Amino acid sequence: MALGPTAAVTDPRVRFVSVMAPTQEFKTELINNAAGYYAHQDASPILLVLPTVNLAESYTKDRLDPLVDETPALAAIAPPKKSRSPDRTLDRLAFETGAVIDIVGANSPTDLASRPKRIVLADEIDKYPPSAGKEGDPLALAEERQSTFWNAKSIRACSPTQKGFSRIGREYEMSDQRRLFVKCPHCDEAQPLTFDRVRWDKDENGQHLPETAGVVCRGCGTIWTETERRKAIQAVALEPDFGWRQTKPFRCCGEDHKPLNWTDGGHWNEHGEACCPKCSKPGVPVRHAGFNASKLYSLTQSLEQTVRKFLSSKDDLSLLQVFTNTQLAELWEESGTAVDPESLLARREAYGPDNIPSGALVLTAGVDVQDNRLECEIVGWGAGRENWGVEYHVIHGDPSQDQVWHELDQILLRSYRRDDGALMRIQAACIDSGGHHTERVYAFTKPRFGRRVYAIKGDGGPAKPIWPKRASKSKTRQVLFMVGTNAASDQIYGDLRVKRPGAGYCHFAADYDQAWFTQLLAERLVRKRVNGQDVRVYECPKGTRNEAHDCRRYALAALHALPRQLPPGSVPVSEPQPTQEAPEVEQAPQPAPAKAPVKRKSRPRRGLNTTGRSWL
Repeated sequence: MALGPTAAVTDPRVRFVSVMAPTQEFKTELINNAAGYYAHQDASPILLVLPTVNLAESYTKDRLDPLVDETPALAAIAPPKKSRSPDRTLDRLAFETGAVIDIVGANSPTDLASRPKRIVLADEIDKYPPSAGKEGDPLALAEERQSTFWNAKSIRACSPTQKGFSRIGREYEMSDQRRLFVKCPHCDEAQPLTFDRVRWDKDENGQHLPETAGVVCRGCGTIWTETERRKAIQAVALEPDFGWRQTKPFRCCGEDHKPLNWTDGGHWNEHGEACCPKCSKPGVPVRHAGFNASKLYSLTQSLEQTVRKFLSSKDDLSLLQVFTNTQLAELWEESGTAVDPESLLARREAYGPDNIPSGALVLTAGVDVQDNRLECEIVGWGAGRENWGVEYHVIHGDPSQDQVWHELDQILLRSYRRDDGALMRIQAACIDSGGHHTERVYAFTKPRFGRRVYAIKGDGGPAKPIWPKRASKSKTRQVLFMVGTNAASDQIYGDLRVKRPGAGYCHFAADYDQAWFTQLLAERLVRKRVNGQDVRVYECPKGTRNEAHDCRRYALAALHALPRQLPPGSVPVSEPQPTQEAPEVEQAPQPAPAKAPVKRKSRPRRGLNTTGRSWL
């Protein structure tokens, strides 16, 4: 299994090698072998990066020192272990060939950004901190040291974690995505091993019998025995490509090609490169070689043991994630965010702000505030929360200035037209106040409170409702509504999974583009330990834009803010309500002076905070 990645380390065409593999297989040995090769055969300055400084020191003691001392070729060119030489310490190993290995922790920005290095060996990259101090991503920081070398090489290895948050998952996605193909002992068809083709029996009482586990051939349907599985894996060593084949989709000769679906008659050359079936040219570059294999390829763990681990984890999501990451070497994705972006893109319809489908009864707006722009989505809502994305605006400009707010106000004041001729106006709008322009948001929303233009702030706490029962107040005593972002995202992803028009179904106008859908699906559902309990929260992966998701979330919150008396069958065509400033936030009653009537401040408008409307 390690022959393909090892060959990629010495392939001069390959700049990056990314290995997404299960625990205790070949990742660390690949790192060690690469270090030994570039110390002995191709002397180079080497940087070996572990998640922390402490782990780096442990790696030297437990992995690197035994490798050097037990390999005669390396021992002959390395300083003696007990020499107390500055050339052999816990964080540095210099060889007589001129090669130097510096061992550092990803949490040490100074060590990551020092001397130039031709070779970067990065182990357990998903365990790196998000940032090395204030310097940024540790992997990018380490690899920046290679900029002066034309023949630099980076080898990264790890088991995957959460989809959208996994560094090794991101790197494998950008690679040529090689998978290990083994030949069926019965029909000779080469194929990758996947857990969905593992079968085992049950006894007469319905008890699982993992000892009967076998792999079903995708070609002839025969179930391989454990012995046949092992022999098939061992046989890949005799293949010219060691069984590793590129599976990344590509486009050539006007057609889309998906090598992972190719049968044994597929178009790979002797090096495992995917070639166009029409012109026979390689379709995927080899500059970034990515490798992914599971425990199904292991020669040290039987299929029975793998199945037993699955059975012991299948009823617990936390354990199932561990099994998925460490045994199958697959990214974990919570089912709450599993939406196909291509199906949403194909769902676009020919309508716009001047011919909104008549099923839309209410319009709301959600506004996200960035440092150099405002982004706003107008959404139409119908019975059962069926919804129509009407239009999306990006208003460029500095939110500290008046112009962008004037443009936003014109959008919120305009009339929209349904395809039956009825005029519609925006009934409520929510504007995020959580960024750097909080006071400008308050200055805009306060005089427009009567038009239901509200300042909101996201609350990611568990069990927080989409719309609060009552308003909050800011530090400057401004009216503020705390929106339950997790509950709103739950609702959005739930609606996106509805397949047919009707309650909850999402329609999109024709001018919504691919980038918008990418942002809409940017939020990922992850589980965290908070106060001793597992909680589900939505997070946006670092470096990923999610403004479209935020705007849709705020437009949904605006729907929940509408008063109960607005009937779901009505078509709002009236002029906007007159400008009215937000009321003071309700205060706790104060003790009244003796023999004086108790005076209480007026309550905020409760009608704005009701729930249970029939279109939700």
